[in-house]
Order: sequence, then structure tokens, then C-alpha cells
Amino acid sequence: MEEVLYIKETNNRVYIRAQGHITANACPELKARVFDRLDAKPAVEDVIIDLSSCEYMDSTFMGLIVGFNKRFMRFSGRPIRLAGLSETCMKLLKTIGIVRLVTIEKEPPAFPEPLERLGAEAKAGAGLVLRAHEELIELSEENERRFSALRDALKGVAGADQD
Repeated sequence: MEEVLYIKETNNRVYIRAQGHITANACPELKARVFDRLDAKPAVEDVIIDLSSCEYMDSTFMGLIVGFNKRFMRFSGRPIRLAGLSETCMKLLKTIGIVRLVTIEKEPPAFPEPLERLGAEAKAGAGLVLRAHEELIELSEENERRFSALRDALKGVAGADQD
């Protein structure tokens, strides 16, 4: 299955759908769009990520989920919602410690159609990958051990990378 992210914003709600194996390469436009919207007015009332068609997610995508949740919670006091998780995705989110931060729903709510397909033209730079992993490292000492070598390697190249 192809790696694809979709997005739609309506009625101050942000809807995201992940399809296939989501890796860092799919993340730059999603990060920019969601962070820009979370920082804008009127305030976002809900962020829902449908993972029912997501077969796998890498640590960069999981770090973005943590970043989205942190920024959304800052002004709403509520966590983002993840819905329709496969057994594989649930296991990944539990291992990294994300399930305790977000709301997990069995089935995704009805999404407004049509969703906009995000481009994958921009490749993930070292800065995006570094910041996503720093979000994960903050969650636990185990994540610190898991990702510290990657963080240290990325720090050298991320200085010139501004994504």
C-alpha cells in the first residue's frame, strides 16, 4: 500500500488520515500545515487522526503526533484523538508511550469529504527528524536510550536544516 497522508479542516476541526506505511518522507507538509493551523485563529476545537488504513508508522511520524498533541493541549486542555488503530500501530504507540497522552477511539468518526492529499515532494530534513525524536525522548528514559544515538547524529546536520 502506498504511503499517503490526507488532511481536511472544517468547522475548526482538523482531520488527518494516514494510509499505508507512514515514514518521515510523508511528514514535512503535514507538519507545516497542522502547526500553522494550530497557531492560527480561530482556535482548533479538535484534531482527529484516522489510522484505520495505516499499516505502519515510523518514529518520525509518531514524534509528530506527540508534537501535535502537545501544541493542541497547550490551548485546548484536551488531547488529540487517534482512531481505528491496527494491532501493529497500537503496539508501536504503546511501546513509545504515546497511548497515555492521546485519546484512542476504536472507530474513526465520519470525515468530511473530499480530503486533500498531501504531497510527498518535500523530503524530510534532519531538523524535522531531530525535533520529532526529541519529542519522543521527552516521554521516557527508555526512549532516551532508544533514540539518543540518532539524536546525536542528527544534531550535527540539523543546524543547517531549517524544516
